[in-house]
Amino acid sequence: MEVWNANVYFDDMSGAKNRPVIVLEKRDDEYTILMITSSERMPGRMIKLEDPYEVMLDKTSSVRVDRLFRIPPSKFNYKLGDLCESDAETARSILEEHRATKAYKRKAYRRTQNV
Repeated sequence: MEVWNANVYFDDMSGAKNRPVIVLEKRDDEYTILMITSSERMPGRMIKLEDPYEVMLDKTSSVRVDRLFRIPPSKFNYKLGDLCESDAETARSILEEHRATKAYKRKAYRRTQNV
């Protein structure tokens, strides 16, 4: 499972930031992603990566698991690497949990703007 650097909007859409993301799948003309962060502000919504160094991250990093995001291909900057197998399995489990939701089926999860 690939990790890329991508331009992702903030929750309040006030701006955007280049950050690492896990690419889960391609749906139509967009990609479903999970954000990776070094912030620990949201306990219970984060799962730590077992091996962040595998994907060129230089500090402890966590995956935001509470929601998926959609981005167009134009938002990807460059590939960082591939997750280790245990982290890839965790990401697949997160995707499977989201696939069972109505929001996933309607594609009603967070979309970044195509600017």
